Amino acid sequence: MAGTPVRESEPWIGSWVAAVIAVAATYGYFLIFAEFAFLEWVRAVDARPEPLRLVMAGLGAGGIGGAALGAWRFRRESGRSQLAWTLRLCGLAALVTLAADAWGALVAVAVAVGLALGALTVILAAVLRGAAGPARLGTAVGAGTGLAYAGCNLPMVFQASPRDQTVLAALLVWGASIAPRWMASHDDGPAEPETAAPAVARWVVLLLALVWMDSAAFYIVQHTPALRAVTWGGAWALYANAGVHLLAAFGAGIALDRGWRGRVAAAATVLLAGACLMLEGLLPSFVPAVWLYAAGVSFYSAVLVEYPARSGRAGIAAAVFAVAGWMGSALGIGMAQDLAHVPPGFVGVATFVIAAMLIWRGKRAAVVVLALAVATGADGGRLAAAESDLQVVRGREVYIAEGCLHCHSQYVRPEVALDGERWGPAAALADALAAQPPLFGNRRQGPDLANVGNRRSPEWNRLHLQCPREVSPGTRMPSYSHLFAVGDDRGEALVAYLASLGADTVAARQAQIAAWRPRPDHVTEPAAAARLFARWCVPCHGDSGRADGPLAGKLSVRPADWATAPFRHVPKGSDIELVLSRIIKFGLPGLPMAGREYLPDADVVGLARHVQALQKTAGRASVVPDQP
Repeated sequence: MAGTPVRESEPWIGSWVAAVIAVAATYGYFLIFAEFAFLEWVRAVDARPEPLRLVMAGLGAGGIGGAALGAWRFRRESGRSQLAWTLRLCGLAALVTLAADAWGALVAVAVAVGLALGALTVILAAVLRGAAGPARLGTAVGAGTGLAYAGCNLPMVFQASPRDQTVLAALLVWGASIAPRWMASHDDGPAEPETAAPAVARWVVLLLALVWMDSAAFYIVQHTPALRAVTWGGAWALYANAGVHLLAAFGAGIALDRGWRGRVAAAATVLLAGACLMLEGLLPSFVPAVWLYAAGVSFYSAVLVEYPARSGRAGIAAAVFAVAGWMGSALGIGMAQDLAHVPPGFVGVATFVIAAMLIWRGKRAAVVVLALAVATGADGGRLAAAESDLQVVRGREVYIAEGCLHCHSQYVRPEVALDGERWGPAAALADALAAQPPLFGNRRQGPDLANVGNRRSPEWNRLHLQCPREVSPGTRMPSYSHLFAVGDDRGEALVAYLASLGADTVAARQAQIAAWRPRPDHVTEPAAAARLFARWCVPCHGDSGRADGPLAGKLSVRPADWATAPFRHVPKGSDIELVLSRIIKFGLPGLPMAGREYLPDADVVGLARHVQALQKTAGRASVVPDQP
């Protein structure tokens, strides 16, 4: 689809290196400052969601305006000078953040950051082809992209404070502002063949879908503490992410120089879609989902810069970055904020749209492409929300039809303290009575499900419904695998309904967990604790905590091997026994690790000590960063 790159006279190697530096600095600034440090600074000033939304809206509006401004003011003869100045402006905008101490000022700073960054990306794309040369443009973009992602994942960078990250980002772009002086001038010879309006529209929509999917998945990981700890918890995970990013981006660059842009985009789609479905628990984790995600992001990030850069046209760059980059990011984050997950239906639609854009050509495609873009941008999040609501309604009907209320209650008794500790915050009786029909339950044979959505992940519920005795040995619950037969949507509807229960009590439940401390009269003996571990924990963790249990390979996030790896969810310097006790008691919301809420404190502490004994490198608790 991309065509064969034309071999023109290539600039000297110093110009190519300067191009790599400029790409790395631009992506590095965006990643470590705009995506991380700046938003953390906003949360530190005002943690309410409304100011954060306004700041993000200002950042997006500034980015779109900056892209348009960059295209309007770009001049070929002074492009290198403009690139240097926009790099400096980005650094200045970052440092101004450190003086902003109110959300109103931060909105203004967000607009300034967006303007500078939006203009920078357009001008960079417009000068890259001349600086790197058409035959080595892809490798320059891939190398710069990989270095940026890898550098931002280094522990000393990622785990730095927001202030230090901000200063580092400013120094990065200021240092890179000297690179344009070594860049060669643009040669107006033959370039990217796909510059007609239909082709540009196809690539804009394709990249819009990829950015949308990435931004939604990133937001979910960023705002789910358990997923965040797995993805970015500890030096080993960060170094692994850095390596995957670097190799994937550089490989993508080589492929782009061979004219394989369509293949790179297709691979990015498969990887991102697979990662999203793993996060939803719909695919087993044959490799860590974060590695698929990192590779997919690196692939499409290289395409995002290479396509407009291959044309050398600022207008095309503005269209790509304004619509696909800034709008796609806003749509993805907005969807994740509203739904708190990436709907599998959206992943399927996005994959279909991308496939259509890669396969379908012709002038008529432009009309359909634009219609898809408008419809998707206007109603995509709303349609996904409506689809999710319908599934919940359908799932409630399945819950009633299958007789779940005969064993499970949906009412936490406020007068029973143990109910609140085990099953979460109690709801007002009037609210429970308002449901039609009320689902108090006939008896309490199984756990109360009023807040099951913030106690069990959809993945765990799905597994438990299909193979309850594998997940919870000795349970009396029957299998409902027939609800998940091919062509039967009742199982997924039931999972969606269960996930909705307790959606409004997440913060209260987290506060309960944070306040809980075990107070056992005694601690279960090691031999008895080992028997408890064999009954409840072996299916996932294995006999010796080596992550080799029969269910481990079916999980989206495979348990850690305690013999060789540090605990993922125990912050450095914390009370290890207390943290492990809370995890054993309440699980890890958002992950397939379920709690054992009904165990007495003596058993919980005994299990915590048994787990520490299995962890041969006891004390090597990994650091869970304060920032996402």
